[in-house]
Amino acid sequence: MSEESHVTPLAPPQIYRRSDEEWGATATTKPKVIHHKHGRSSKCFVYLLLFLVLLSIASLAFGLVVLRINAPKLKLELVEIKNLKYTAPDFASLNMTMVAQVKIYNQNFGGFTFHNGSTSVVYGNTTLGMTYCKSGLVRGRNSERMTVAVQVKANNGLAENKNFSSDMGSGLVKLSSYANLRGEIRVLKHFTRRRTSFMNCTMSLNLTSQAVQDLRCM
Repeated sequence: MSEESHVTPLAPPQIYRRSDEEWGATATTKPKVIHHKHGRSSKCFVYLLLFLVLLSIASLAFGLVVLRINAPKLKLELVEIKNLKYTAPDFASLNMTMVAQVKIYNQNFGGFTFHNGSTSVVYGNTTLGMTYCKSGLVRGRNSERMTVAVQVKANNGLAENKNFSSDMGSGLVKLSSYANLRGEIRVLKHFTRRRTSFMNCTMSLNLTSQAVQDLRCM
């Protein structure tokens, strides 16, 4: 009987990397680059720039719309003739009361406080009558109406005026009416500007019907 040989199997060889190989493998691995902070800062800068642009546009619009102050508009809406007395054509004279309704339109955002104003009736270059207006207030983006009564007299001063005598003889007298209002417009309680409103109207007085016709205002 042959002797059995006992062979002990060898363990598989273990491979150990050298330190220089481990360093080389680590060196070949590229580190990850993080850009989060740079991206966030760029977005913040864009948002800030956009905010400043929008703020500039809003400020410009606010200045052009709200802080832009114009003189309120005056419009002569109605004229009534009362107590008309006249003589024509020789030694022409005219005496009457003209009652006018004036509309004040304040297109501004602030209120218009007026305290100085006058209304006059003129023939040619001669003032036939004038009266002062009462104080008042017109709120922003609103309108008010005021009634003005002017005592009109034309006698000695126009007795020798041929044009006046001719107009009186024809029954149509061309008249002009002027008005002005002085006051202040206040916006946001601290922003105040002085403004003066003007009105210039022409009309014809019909002596027969005792009424005004061909009323035109500028």
